[in-house]
Amino acid sequence: MKSPLGILVLIILICSQSPAQGVPQLLHTGDELYASLKTEEALRCYRQAYDIAPRESKTLIRLIRAYGDLGWLHLRKDSSSQSNYLQAAVFAGTLLTLEPAKADAHFWFAMAKGSLIPFVSTSEKIHIGKDVRYHAEKAIELDSTYSYAYIILAIFEREESKLSWFERAIALIVFGGELNGSLTRSEELLFKALKYDGSSSYAYFELSRTYDTMGRKEDSIASLKKVIALPVNSQREERQRQIASRFLARLQSAQ
Repeated sequence: MKSPLGILVLIILICSQSPAQGVPQLLHTGDELYASLKTEEALRCYRQAYDIAPRESKTLIRLIRAYGDLGWLHLRKDSSSQSNYLQAAVFAGTLLTLEPAKADAHFWFAMAKGSLIPFVSTSEKIHIGKDVRYHAEKAIELDSTYSYAYIILAIFEREESKLSWFERAIALIVFGGELNGSLTRSEELLFKALKYDGSSSYAYFELSRTYDTMGRKEDSIASLKKVIALPVNSQREERQRQIASRFLARLQSAQ
């Protein structure tokens, strides 16, 4: 019987072999690595699948997800975060060009573009935010049950509610109108996300942050406990659970 380490080594070796094994096998192996919290190793498989068939949407989605995860995992830690997010944005643009009528394409484009916000100026943040909102809403227009798209809109409602007077002034100049985010609307959108995916750790995590901003400590604690209780499916979710545990400890210590 092979040990878990031996199985992992075997999987990595498979992704190092000739790409002639085919896209389905490479994606399957990459998915196993991704679920084993090995994002960089999974990316190696997805890149090989892309080299074989660069217009395959299933591969593009995995590349966007993996690069986006790595960008988030390295955020504020080293310079690779921005480059990973930029890679995700490039693949998201390709996906949207290939499948403009698919909800998936609009969601992943919104997700990838939104990830670039920490790296740009205030006026660029507002421009990107408008683009992100449009594509998240388009994903919902194409598929009203698209849980992740509601999460993106909920985040923007919360963050817009915290804009400074200076940022609101820029928004008024750029768009000719104000950005008036609502914490209540953020909560409503996250409830919708959970309606369509009740096991979304991402929705519960963002709900905890919205409640924290609203000053609803008990509700934030309950949401964080949900995040911690849910199974982990990726390295990003594992890190998210660690952050949730730290936030929970901080809130409980202040009681």
